[in-house]
Amino acid sequence: MDKNALHHMVDIGSIQWIYLNAGLLIGFVLFFGVSWKMDEKRRIQIGYVMAAILGANFIANQFFAIYTHTWDKAVHLPFHLCSFSEILAMMMLVWRKQWTYEFLIFWSAGAIHSFLTPEVVSGGNLFNFWEYGIAHGMVIIAGFYATFRLKMVPRKGSWLKIFWYTQLTLPVVGIFNWILDANYMFLAQRPNANNPLIIGKWPWYIVSLEFVVLVHFYIFYWIHRTLVRK
Repeated sequence: MDKNALHHMVDIGSIQWIYLNAGLLIGFVLFFGVSWKMDEKRRIQIGYVMAAILGANFIANQFFAIYTHTWDKAVHLPFHLCSFSEILAMMMLVWRKQWTYEFLIFWSAGAIHSFLTPEVVSGGNLFNFWEYGIAHGMVIIAGFYATFRLKMVPRKGSWLKIFWYTQLTLPVVGIFNWILDANYMFLAQRPNANNPLIIGKWPWYIVSLEFVVLVHFYIFYWIHRTLVRK
């Protein structure tokens, strides 16, 4: 059984791909432009707005699936890493706890590929497309906003610590995949996305992705820890 049968692929360079990436760029310009000369209090309030957008988008996705009778326990539960990141982003923007910030900035590294090689797991209709863009885009923007507007900085060596903590999600999500016959975090079947970093068949692509994740974590660590000080 194809666990990715409902997934909608967005071809690189297609009009949908352009819209998706343009939306991400507009989001960056909007939130960073509006907050440019604001004081700390106003910037925190902008963070609340971002958290509200994420929360509304998450809830709307659930209600839309229920309303259209497409809700599926193998698709709509928050067990993808990007779903975890959405929740973390809301928590971080509201409470600004260091641990939520560090998990968010490293986990959001993977969301970059959601724009480079998009794979909409809930289907290809217009609502799902925009929900996907808002969810993944706001996760990325929230991490950079926390660093460059809220002046949060990842602690030394945090990239490696979060990498090891991330390993704990694999058996937990794997068990839920087995119970639900699902493919959360793409642990049961490789993504359909034509991404050159996904190497091999199941389960070997998971092993190769571990190295990819480690490199991504370090790159984002360098960005958030080094550039903010310049």
